[in-house]
Amino acid sequence: LQQVLLNLLSNAIKFTPSGKVSLHCHLCPEGGGRLVFEVQDTGVGLSAEALERLFQPYVQTDAAAMATLRSGGTGLGLVISRKLVQLMGGDLTASSQGVGLG
Repeated sequence: LQQVLLNLLSNAIKFTPSGKVSLHCHLCPEGGGRLVFEVQDTGVGLSAEALERLFQPYVQTDAAAMATLRSGGTGLGLVISRKLVQLMGGDLTASSQGVGLG
């Protein structure tokens, strides 16, 4: 769980040149004692097409490709994180208000 949260927060910071990144944790509204972790940022945002490809291995958005040139990366972090979360009985999803909107 620690590695997944670190990866999500690192990605959020990488793609938020200004603004804020936050981590929220609360109990799942459906019960069962499950926790919900939410990483929110005011970063570059994603198109609907980019969101569809986000959890595919070795696939990066244009913004991710540019950041990769600066910081390295393979396009596997979110794929591995999602698999780890699924192995723990959860799911990893993403949403965006659109390109340029966080």
